[in-house]
Amino acid sequence: MAATILLMILVPSTTGCWSRHELNELAIVVGMGIEVSEQGYRVSVQLVNPSQVSTRNGTNANLQSVVTFSETGKTVPEAVRKMTVKSSKRLMFSHLRIVIFGERLAREGLSKPLDYLSRDTEMRNDFFLIVARGTSPENVLATYSAMDPIPANNMYTKLFNSDALWAATGKITLDRLLMDLASPGKSPALTVVRIDGDQAAGRTRRLNQTIEPAALLVYDGMAAFRQDRMVGWLSPNGTKALNYLQDAIKQTLGVQRCDDEAGYISLAVTESASKIRVVAKRGRPAIHVDLRVEANISDVECRADLSDPATVERIKKAGRNQISQLMQDGIEEAQKMGTDIFGFGREVHRQRPSLWREIPDWNNYFRNLDVEIDPVLHIRKLGSINLTVEENVRK
Repeated sequence: MAATILLMILVPSTTGCWSRHELNELAIVVGMGIEVSEQGYRVSVQLVNPSQVSTRNGTNANLQSVVTFSETGKTVPEAVRKMTVKSSKRLMFSHLRIVIFGERLAREGLSKPLDYLSRDTEMRNDFFLIVARGTSPENVLATYSAMDPIPANNMYTKLFNSDALWAATGKITLDRLLMDLASPGKSPALTVVRIDGDQAAGRTRRLNQTIEPAALLVYDGMAAFRQDRMVGWLSPNGTKALNYLQDAIKQTLGVQRCDDEAGYISLAVTESASKIRVVAKRGRPAIHVDLRVEANISDVECRADLSDPATVERIKKAGRNQISQLMQDGIEEAQKMGTDIFGFGREVHRQRPSLWREIPDWNNYFRNLDVEIDPVLHIRKLGSINLTVEENVRK
């Protein structure tokens, strides 16, 4: 009897997976574009052709590494399901790398598409979200990459590297965007992509198999939102200011003019940390930011003796002034748009809740918010030479 009961328990666990899908029945989606249309939404997906990106068996010159399908629907999932009449394989979204929102959709609001992206159980939440400027998401996905056979992967890697080394972009994931949308006193911002060159030629592989590609996908600042609606464009320098305040600077570079000479000095920023303090001025909230930046001297194009402490101090002073100006300019950009993408309001809500309760519309108050920046710059490394090469040549 015991043996019979044990057999009844084990038999169901030995059955096959009823929901399994064979690999040759799946189409891997790596990129997705969403824009509004007359019918509701126009959705584009970029699918990988595994046989063309694998080097084991060689490639077929007549086949593409990726293929892009587009379809319209009253909702995003309807447009995705309608693609089954175009694709012979089931779309699999678990390897999605990047999602591109159209400018019109961004201005009208992202809430409805975000509901689908966050609700679908097949999707992970580590893909990057960006906004297309001056073109459609469909055109972005259809632009060939000169450096990578998969354009969506190229955009993902390019954004990852530029965020780590240049800091004029931001790699925003779905979780991060939803958190910003739900946080009082913090508005979101998404990196902007545009097509540099001939958009029509960029869709043809032959014209991009040259040393100088006909078209390139370029990241250019960020799109600033008020709640889920885009209200304007943030410049690359404004994006840097945002990353400084969010402690998102990994590495970047600043350039300052030499004293009374034609030439520049480059400072490679290696570390930064900010501390936002909320203070009360005449019973109203104001912001004081302590910013600590560490940098190395990367390049000197003028006569400067770096062994002289006075020379290094002059470079530090100029660097502090430059950082302060960059921060103020970036904050003013957002204030003109009336959206607090820096999260000052969140700090007021956290540090001074009594002051927060007195502000009925924070974004409107943010337009005239008093923000004081106090940067401290430390130069850690001067390089392997004290005198510049130019000065040694003149001797």
